[in-house]
Amino acid sequence: MARLIYSSIASVDGYIADQDGNFDWAAPDEEVHRFVNDLERPVGTYLLGRRMYEVMVYWENPALVAESPPVIRDFAELWRRADKVVYSRTLEAASSARTESSGTSTRGRSVG
Repeated sequence: MARLIYSSIASVDGYIADQDGNFDWAAPDEEVHRFVNDLERPVGTYLLGRRMYEVMVYWENPALVAESPPVIRDFAELWRRADKVVYSRTLEAASSARTESSGTSTRGRSVG
């Protein structure tokens, strides 16, 4: 049986994004990023809502992080190799590989 690991980033008041929809306040330094990468390494599937998925899909494009430090490229690779399930009634279609959209009319794996 697989283990379920729950992880969330949130501010003290319980929000992930600020009033403008950004969560750059949570950007870790290199040491913390490496620690988070090591926590994320065994993750096989991410379960996401639409808005978090739309933020995280950034990591799908290797060209966007190609010139980034190794710790950031490492996280991008972890993201790309994991399966993703997006829970949304409003997501038209998933735009990343290894992604299933649940709760919409576009059920099934995206090749995207």
